[in-house]
Amino acid sequence: RTDSRGVNLNRQYLQPDAELHPAVYGAKAVLLYHHVHSRVLPGSPDWRTFVSPLGTSSLSIKCPNPSVPDTETELSELDKAKNIQNSPGTWCAGPHSHPDQDARPSDGADRAAWILPSSHADEHCEEGAQTPPPTPEASEAPEPIAPRDSGLAYYVDLHGHASKRGCFMYGNSFSDENDQVENMLFPKLISLNSPHFDFLGCNFSEKNMYARDKRDGQSKEGSGRVAVYKALGIIHSYTLECNYNTGRSVNRIPGACHDNGRASPPPPPAFPSRYTVELFEQVGRAVAVAAPDMAEGNPWPRIVLSEHTCLGNLRAWMLKHVRGLRGASGGPRRREGAGTLPRSST
Repeated sequence: RTDSRGVNLNRQYLQPDAELHPAVYGAKAVLLYHHVHSRVLPGSPDWRTFVSPLGTSSLSIKCPNPSVPDTETELSELDKAKNIQNSPGTWCAGPHSHPDQDARPSDGADRAAWILPSSHADEHCEEGAQTPPPTPEASEAPEPIAPRDSGLAYYVDLHGHASKRGCFMYGNSFSDENDQVENMLFPKLISLNSPHFDFLGCNFSEKNMYARDKRDGQSKEGSGRVAVYKALGIIHSYTLECNYNTGRSVNRIPGACHDNGRASPPPPPAFPSRYTVELFEQVGRAVAVAAPDMAEGNPWPRIVLSEHTCLGNLRAWMLKHVRGLRGASGGPRRREGAGTLPRSST
């Protein structure tokens, strides 16, 4: 959790330092790069999703189907980005050294703002390094990328938990109830695919986005899931927490449809098992399977044989669940201008 200096790295994602927090700095740079360069372009003929591991995190990137040839314009843009990226000057941590300077959004201080600080000047570069093209004027910068068009669909930071039992998620809080439904729908689908994922143990409250640690006073706003949401605007940004030892309950998950028994699980134990590597792997598979469930692209869905029978019914159930939580906490149900986020009772 901490580095050799005793710094909690999962509080440094808002403004990571290239020298003090190189792993976090590099991870966020990759995320921001794919947010821009793997984005869904208007008129794209076909898109698919793959999951790529990144350190302790997993990011899901929307990328073009390899069976569909790219247009000449897309190829030239990609080649240009690669050429700039591979030039010696791009390894300098300076204000003019990032390969995406010509493609970064310009919608304010935080969202999709590049994290290369001006404090790391070109003296860290090798002598004779080529200088990338200068940053374009603000008037030439492209429009901000909408979350639905981002090159990233999911951000899941993987953590072990020493005290709270079970496997669960920390998610963000959204004032718009439809966004909150989509936010909570993904963990709910994970619970339909894993007997060991505890949906009721998840936390989607605003308090859990900004609470300060008792030990050092650092805010959770600097955690990966909150900082990535603030930088990119993507709804599906989470921390997956798994206890080191055991859970507090097990789910009775439905069988898979159309699988001829190949994916349907055996009856779960009556009591939570002691966690093993195989059990953690099973939870990881459920996280991956929930993504095609969200897109209704799972060939062996479990939701068909569940009490909800389809994703539309589950969304309706989740909407009632969200409204019930907000009714109990007195929070607003719909977005009304730029107000404060409601507190969840979760």
